[in-house]
Amino acid sequence: MDMSKKDLRWPPYRLTPDRDLAARYLRGQGVDLDAPGALDSVPATYMIFLRGEDHGVRLFQDLDISYVKALHGGQKYEWFGPIGWDDEIEVQAAVVSMTEKDGRNGKIWFADVSYDYSNAATGELVLRELTRMVELG
Repeated sequence: MDMSKKDLRWPPYRLTPDRDLAARYLRGQGVDLDAPGALDSVPATYMIFLRGEDHGVRLFQDLDISYVKALHGGQKYEWFGPIGWDDEIEVQAAVVSMTEKDGRNGKIWFADVSYDYSNAATGELVLRELTRMVELG
């Protein structure tokens, strides 16, 4: 992991939720899409499918994390407002922290990356996602 990237902020990008992609996501979780209200709103963890690689945020490449030695350390979400299907969302990704520790089998690196999702029309922050990446030495 490249510790010099601790202050990295990617250029913001914009996106709009995709109802068809969300339907596939929910169907994969066993949700009955014919049930009333099944797709009335954007599912809570759906936005993860619209972030990242397609918009220039390549965590593994940009932070020099080896795919072979990487672990997904978790995901955390904070909701501040609703996201509608027709809302244009601006996403700002940034490294929040990078830490190096000594483990039993060598070095371990942690990178916490935040994704702030704001309503492009109002500038209101509607969702913050925190992703933890771990690389074993």
